[in-house]
Amino acid sequence: MNNDGITESGYVRIYVNNTLYANLYSEIAQYQQDLENQGFNAEIINWSDPVVENLKGDLINSQNSTFVGAVLIGKIPYANYEMGGAVFPCDLYLMDLDGVWGDLSGVVGAYDNHFGGGGDVYPEIWIGRINPEKLNNIGSHLQAYKDYFNRNHAYRDSSLYRPHSALVYVDYDWTDSNAVWHDGVKKSYSNTTLIGVNATTNDIDYESRIQSTRYELIHAMIHSTSTQHQFYSGGSSAGITTNTEINALTTNPLFYNLYCCSACDFRVINNIGTQYLFSSNSLCVIGSTKSGGMLMISYFYTPLGKGYSIGESFRQWWSNPLHGPDDSYSQGLCILGDPLLTI
Repeated sequence: MNNDGITESGYVRIYVNNTLYANLYSEIAQYQQDLENQGFNAEIINWSDPVVENLKGDLINSQNSTFVGAVLIGKIPYANYEMGGAVFPCDLYLMDLDGVWGDLSGVVGAYDNHFGGGGDVYPEIWIGRINPEKLNNIGSHLQAYKDYFNRNHAYRDSSLYRPHSALVYVDYDWTDSNAVWHDGVKKSYSNTTLIGVNATTNDIDYESRIQSTRYELIHAMIHSTSTQHQFYSGGSSAGITTNTEINALTTNPLFYNLYCCSACDFRVINNIGTQYLFSSNSLCVIGSTKSGGMLMISYFYTPLGKGYSIGESFRQWWSNPLHGPDDSYSQGLCILGDPLLTI
């Protein structure tokens, strides 16, 4: 892990679904201690309220000058947002503590209006979710939690390690912008491999690469649904990688940034974002609950490369006024996994 002289601190709330707390006590206690060792003041909250507005109220009431973010473990409520007829989970609702959110269209259970009011539309905190319970193909969910926190601790004590290198995997439709994606990721990783120039991207090649131990991070740009990647070459299909295939592979990268539409729609059974997170070695996945993904990626990778945590780098990325929370491609962005990890 590189910290480049950066030291983060602050207050972190760890919300644990009340049905999990007793069975995960030792793992959560170790995680809390890991955060304390990192320099944070971490508090565990045993949470049972299913109403997302009440969760947000609790976040607002906890706000002080040191509050930096919250980790949500298990079934913790989320807000839906409606845009252009599509309804999707929107964790920006929980991150923006001083903006105004409303429902003008009357779609039940979904916001569709967001403005600054007396505050602004930018996030004050980050949010990360850790929940395997939408996966019906992994056996024990409790064991999935335990395995995740065990490898999280292993990464923190350096017994889980990958070379400091990244794979930038750009499928056919985005190859005209190869340099943009490559240069952005290089803000964090000087050692990068770009696939997308004079190369045919396809499912077999991609699946081989995510089983390699060469990469710490994968930045992928692939047409996707919530349960599969769809590769193209010259407008023709070049295969698919499904959630089932991801589950069957020994995935070795630790971090994923997925410009892959709806990959992290955590409402969906066996969504690939959650599938990645609870596959063999993964620790954190960034992606979207709707169409789109992270644009202007240098605003994320620059702070990440300086040693800021994933969550703080994500918050800084959101605060870029050139796209920001008003960009429709940004609205569904979320973090699955531990936001307090650094690379």
